[in-house]
Amino acid sequence: MLRGKKLLGVALSLFLVVAVAAPAFAGDNGQIDPARDLKGLRHPSAHRWFFATAGGAVLGMGVGRLLGGGAPNYGKGLMLGGGLASDMYLLTHRGTAAGWREWAFIGSNTMLGGGAGWTLCGCNTGLVSGMLIGGGGTVFWDAFGGRSGISTAVNTTKDTVKHDVGH
Repeated sequence: MLRGKKLLGVALSLFLVVAVAAPAFAGDNGQIDPARDLKGLRHPSAHRWFFATAGGAVLGMGVGRLLGGGAPNYGKGLMLGGGLASDMYLLTHRGTAAGWREWAFIGSNTMLGGGAGWTLCGCNTGLVSGMLIGGGGTVFWDAFGGRSGISTAVNTTKDTVKHDVGH
């Protein structure tokens, strides 16, 4: 179980990974606009996805703290809050993470599924199973083309081959 310094190390590691990857998900075209640039630093509004995800993670950690039970609830809340906030932001801002959008959803749903599995089971098996279900389900969904692909695969016509009857 993650407690004390280990939990802090995991949280800081996740923050570092997201902070390093955040520019890839900024949703801009990579051009620096001198009017928006301040000595090489981007304005925080250019990284709204990152701030939404980080805010959701901190909010989830707060909820985990309220529920009690020690350090594991911080991690569960971090995963649930961060994954949910990231998904909500990506669903409402279609231009975010252009080119990396599928990977952003896979990561978000992996974290969300892991947090849900860990919360339901309270064991490492639930954590790993939830991550596999969340990430694998997202890849499966994307492989079929999302909502339109799934409905097309399910609602196919019964007779797709035209038979030449009577001639």
